[in-house]
Amino acid sequence: MLFLLNDTIIEVAVPEMHVQQRWRDMGCGDPSGLRAQDAISFVSSQIAESQTSGRELDDEHVRDLAALIITKTGANSLILKPTVGGTVEPRLRDLPALVLETYQRGAANEGGQAAVRKKA
Repeated sequence: MLFLLNDTIIEVAVPEMHVQQRWRDMGCGDPSGLRAQDAISFVSSQIAESQTSGRELDDEHVRDLAALIITKTGANSLILKPTVGGTVEPRLRDLPALVLETYQRGAANEGGQAAVRKKA
């Protein structure tokens, strides 16, 4: 399944299985007790921490975050829109698969390989 996280497309094969196998490494706590809002807050904080520290999230970490959002919300897109107050407003969407595939192909064709992350 393709997932759009801000401007990055990531492929997650089986999101539910991915979360069950990786939740201890992710640091989100037991996912069975998480609500959708908890998952969104966790992912938002992970991205904010990455941006303030200046370190880029590696592919596996992005895949972890995407799998968590898919599993807990059913959405295939999370955009964190900056607000005037300096925070971010999460926007979940369920985009048609064709839109994500087109975006993935376009980014790859334009040399935007960093924005397209395939399953490892």
